[in-house]
Amino acid sequence: MAARTERIFERFYEGQSAEGNVRPAILKSWRRCQELGLVPERLEFADPVEVDVDCALARVARPVFERFQIAIADTGTALLLTDERARMLQRYESDLQLKRALDPRCHFPGVEYTEALLGTNAAGTPLREKRLVQVVGFEHLAGCMQPFTATGVPILDPLTGHARGVVTISCLNKYTDPAMGVFARQVAEAIEQRLLEQSTAQERALLDAYLRTADLPDLLSAQEADSLLRDLPLGDRLALEEKAAELIAYGQRAAVEVSLSHGRNATLRSLPGPEPAGMVGVVAQVRIQGGRWQSLSDDPVTSTYDCPGRSASPPATVVHRRNTANVDLAVNDSAAGGGDPVSTAPGVDRLPVVGDARPGMGAPSGSPQDAFTPIAPWLFLFGEPEVGRLATAARRRLRLLCEAAMNIGQTLDVVRTAEELTGVTVSRFADLVTVDLSEDVVRGEEPAALTGGLRRVAVRSAQENVSPVAAGEPVRYLPSSQQARCLARGETVLWPDPGGAQPVQVTGEPASSVIAVPLLAQDRVLGAVTFTRWQASDPFEADDVSLAEALVSRTAVCIDNARRYTHERAISLELERATASLQRSLELQRRFTTDASHELRTPLAGLRAQLEEAQLHPDQTHLSELVDHALRDVNRLQAIIDDLMLLARLGAVPPTAFERVDLAELAESEIRSRTGDRHEVRLDAHPDVMVDVVPSQICRVLHNLLDNAQRHAAHIIVVQVRHTIGKAELSVTDDGPGVPEAEYDHIFQSFTRLDTARSRDHGGTGLGLAIARGIAHAHHGTLHVQNAPSHGARFILHLPPISPSPAGRGA
Repeated sequence: MAARTERIFERFYEGQSAEGNVRPAILKSWRRCQELGLVPERLEFADPVEVDVDCALARVARPVFERFQIAIADTGTALLLTDERARMLQRYESDLQLKRALDPRCHFPGVEYTEALLGTNAAGTPLREKRLVQVVGFEHLAGCMQPFTATGVPILDPLTGHARGVVTISCLNKYTDPAMGVFARQVAEAIEQRLLEQSTAQERALLDAYLRTADLPDLLSAQEADSLLRDLPLGDRLALEEKAAELIAYGQRAAVEVSLSHGRNATLRSLPGPEPAGMVGVVAQVRIQGGRWQSLSDDPVTSTYDCPGRSASPPATVVHRRNTANVDLAVNDSAAGGGDPVSTAPGVDRLPVVGDARPGMGAPSGSPQDAFTPIAPWLFLFGEPEVGRLATAARRRLRLLCEAAMNIGQTLDVVRTAEELTGVTVSRFADLVTVDLSEDVVRGEEPAALTGGLRRVAVRSAQENVSPVAAGEPVRYLPSSQQARCLARGETVLWPDPGGAQPVQVTGEPASSVIAVPLLAQDRVLGAVTFTRWQASDPFEADDVSLAEALVSRTAVCIDNARRYTHERAISLELERATASLQRSLELQRRFTTDASHELRTPLAGLRAQLEEAQLHPDQTHLSELVDHALRDVNRLQAIIDDLMLLARLGAVPPTAFERVDLAELAESEIRSRTGDRHEVRLDAHPDVMVDVVPSQICRVLHNLLDNAQRHAAHIIVVQVRHTIGKAELSVTDDGPGVPEAEYDHIFQSFTRLDTARSRDHGGTGLGLAIARGIAHAHHGTLHVQNAPSHGARFILHLPPISPSPAGRGA
């Protein structure tokens, strides 16, 4: 039904573009409306709401708009500012004609441009997707916006990365200009720069407020502070900075103990401070090897926090800036043998060391254990909890990416690579991770259009038994599911999302949020990865989507490499098997040709000798004897040629030649038709042993086996027909000398005779047993030999049970 609706929609919009073709953006806009439950023909503005046109964002943006307003004069464009809820705050139009077009359609402060009301538009869509979006004419499904072309760029907070609003430049469709996107981006970047400057001013005010509090000791001079920092070993300093950052991000009064080098211990405590400019700040103090700290007993000692996705336990990372030199310092924990690289971000500063330091606090001579032992507490770090939380989250993501780079793709195995992704991300990034791949990819083949279905190759969860589909089983998604949407479009899907999609229920557990990411390699969809967090965890954010895409992108490359290796290895093995089979065939052909030429040459040589003798001595030649000998040799040649032709035709019997017969009756008929046998043949047959065979060929097998038994038997031959487990069995047993075990397989080769049967006067063509085994294989059966319990040889033919469809099986 959805596909039919899409085709109708495409025909409806067929004439809306200059080229006469449906724009992909129009179809994408229509699909988004379907996902949100909107009817394109009913999209319209809601009643305007009262907004604070003098809010913080408006105050920051106003000077920027006033500066850029000059650039859009007489261009027929309008500059609009919307807040984080897609409500218009400001509007600057360049001429009267555009103002007359905007006002009747309710484009004024207070109206909402959310996708839930208007579908795709240049204000709500950039806010949701955090990227530049251009919407032209009928790509707006809302009639009130179709006369306009608009380009929107989100305003991203430099500290948090959250979208604070959107800058939109709009004009009538006939005035569309490619430079609109560049201009809108310049305006947005200018506003983001002012937001950063404002944050810096707030941080300075916060720092000044801290320095005025009585809870902190007096500051040391910059020279003394630098001396203390230099004397503290790098590994110890990095360990202290990481734990101090955890406490700052935690945002509460607490303390934690840290083990340092040379058996020393340090105690860190965090102290929330005043709230200037609406911000809360935290300082971290450190005390090494004891010392005076009168208020420390009031602070509970906490454990470290490094549990991603949980709001109650922020992870650890921090970025520092030296106040004395006002130079950014990026600390790399790898220099100390652990931790992660640290990026520069505002909000967490390294302050000059404070405390009532006394002479001797520096690095005295002596043992390493005494290298640095201040006895009084001193100020170590300062920062805002929210910024610290973002910085620690960034550090956690970087650590996860580093571990993924080292652990994903260690083997060239498709399934193992998928399992490596789940092992890296479960409990570190998500509570449940599943990897579904195309059946073609699992087999190492080129990925098709996912028509062959999906198979779950890896699943891992922080809990037990939460996935309804186990690894190795096929998985099917409903066309309306988010995973199906992810696979069909090759796009990442996050839900619930800002567009209003409802939460989902995953495997009976209440899911906080889910990310479905397509596995893309060279623009081909290999499968999908689903990350799930339960309600006990924080929902996924936009930054988590970027991290998930980065992890899956690396995994996709590794899986594609493994798939190619699997494919090439399968081809190589197949070529090796084909080469070995060809070599065996060539060797058998060589041997067969040699033996056949020998077997054919022998009767020909005898015939030639007799004819030449008769030609030389015609008076001494008896014509009747000559003719008898010549006919015997001709008959032998004819038998060999017939057997060779039969061997060549064994694999070409049509399925229609098969008949359902009673094997006992077939054996009885063949035994009754034999004449001139030297030894008695006894039949021991069970009735109703039904098989699907070519009767003439099975009779030929029994005929050859009886001929062979007659040549070797001493007194009697026994033919037995019976049922065995899942097989029909026909055996021929003689009481002759038997077959040496080393010759069990050799006697079934062409032109093979044991030493006791080399005489061609009593032997056959040498092809009887080879023909018998070939017929058995053509019937999907087996023929082998074993020595009888008492003495003699026992040849056993096994045939498969009756097929449900006799005509469906070929030779």
